[in-house]
Amino acid sequence: MKKGANPLRTELPYLNNLPMALLVCAINLALAFVFQYGRRLFADDLVIDAAICGVITAFTSLGYARRAVDARRRRGALPAQVPLSPFMQRLPRAYLPLAALTGLAASALMGFITLALLRFYPETEYTFSRFLVWKFIYATLLAAKVIEFGILRYVQPDCEKPEDPPQQGRQTVKNPLPRREMFARLYASVTTDFGMNILIGLALGGTIIQGELVVLMGVARSGVWITGLVLGLIISFLMIKPTLASVQKIALAGDLPPAEKPNRLLSALPLSPCGLTGLMLLPVMALSALSFWAIMWFFGFDALNFFQFFLIRTAYTKLLSRLVEALAIQRYRQLSLSKAAQPVELEVESGV
Repeated sequence: MKKGANPLRTELPYLNNLPMALLVCAINLALAFVFQYGRRLFADDLVIDAAICGVITAFTSLGYARRAVDARRRRGALPAQVPLSPFMQRLPRAYLPLAALTGLAASALMGFITLALLRFYPETEYTFSRFLVWKFIYATLLAAKVIEFGILRYVQPDCEKPEDPPQQGRQTVKNPLPRREMFARLYASVTTDFGMNILIGLALGGTIIQGELVVLMGVARSGVWITGLVLGLIISFLMIKPTLASVQKIALAGDLPPAEKPNRLLSALPLSPCGLTGLMLLPVMALSALSFWAIMWFFGFDALNFFQFFLIRTAYTKLLSRLVEALAIQRYRQLSLSKAAQPVELEVESGV
């Protein structure tokens, strides 16, 4: 993107939807205390609760998305170019029908995922504290996704009105709909992680070859901290460094919203992706070891088989990548306030 243009810059709600996602989560947690606290929980209770959470999240999150997009549209602050989706334009524009359809889909999806996980981890006892942690995780993630879904629906051309001003924003609207390339990236990520763990297992004893058989050993709570340290080392170079480099490139191209005010702590962090990765290396290794041990302790797992732990490890890596991306965005937004940082003309595709 060439420098020189100075269109209106405001953040779209998907870049700042965490407070709303947490508010939706708080509503769901409050209902959990009302209807589930003090009761003995069974698998059916958790599945039904997840389905109800899908409906509540759809109505609250879409209401926020509609209000936020409409407010920006009236100011001409929406992006001039948005992803066009024939599927989204076939969905209702009115809030109530769209929320009802989305709620049904989210309800079915969350019920299915919860049931699948309960069967995949049958050793887990259904205590109220474990239920709350699980609900906090899926309610927050679901709210964030439904907000992105709502934004994509309401920025479609069929939602425009004749009296709306021209839109001059430069932000990128994310497309949360399942796409072929999304599944391809997920497949490549999972298979790479799977193969890497088999190779590491050969070196550390987690993979045993017996004749024509390859035995993948499980993970015990007493030794999971070693796995966490090794994984933290690996993802620092295979995930964190590329993520930092990608966000830095976008920032140098001028595609990040500038920071509103200087932050001395963020500005003190290394500018180089290599330097920032090195600074994060030991904390990430320690965090990984502590997180895996805490998960197994909290949910009462003395040992997990390879595939049970692989699912936890994959989810942890995805969550950590989001946190690293958020940190990188905030760090490189400080570039606009640094006198030492000079604009660099790069032709890149905005991907934030």
